[in-house]
Amino acid sequence: MLLDHLSKWARLTRKDLGDKRNDAKRARGSRPGVSEQLTRIDSVLSSIDQDLMAKAAFRCKAYARSLMSFERHLVSLQERNANSMEIQSCYERLHEIYCNLDEPDGMEGISTLILSPTLEHQIRQHESTGRWTSAQSCWELRLQQSPDNLDYHIGLLRCLRNLGHYGECLCLCDGFPLTCEQIRYEHTSKVYLLATLTGSRHSLDSKSRVHG
Repeated sequence: MLLDHLSKWARLTRKDLGDKRNDAKRARGSRPGVSEQLTRIDSVLSSIDQDLMAKAAFRCKAYARSLMSFERHLVSLQERNANSMEIQSCYERLHEIYCNLDEPDGMEGISTLILSPTLEHQIRQHESTGRWTSAQSCWELRLQQSPDNLDYHIGLLRCLRNLGHYGECLCLCDGFPLTCEQIRYEHTSKVYLLATLTGSRHSLDSKSRVHG
């Protein structure tokens, strides 16, 4: 990304200029105009809306970039004493970002800052930190509220797979709507593959025959 290259150039140039200021001999050999170029680049980088940058990166699934920009945006909010609603909104986005990163410690930390965690927050936290039994309970509660929601079925299926409950996975797949035949096939195949890799295929085949 262009901004990454500009930021890296600015960082290295700033370090180089700092070294040269401490070395009179090297200072005489410094390139003319570098300080002015650095000032212009810094001006461009500082003028970028970090909130806008973070949202754009999130839409592109560049989660590490989005995290960095949202953290900068959060710092700017805190420096200008923004109201708690704005701060909480930023925490919400950070929570969503950490859900897509392998950062369980970060997820645990940001979760403590959410004042009114919803069921969605709890699911993200449980899944990100590997608490699949707790996540399963949340998905089951969601399915009670909206039994026809396919996304909720898939969320529960993900928990059951990670817990190794492959027989329950097949039963859940069988409950998918007929209009979702391709999705059912994909998830059923994934269950059988995982069962094979974990040495549970024989037990799963036995349950399938009984179920059939």
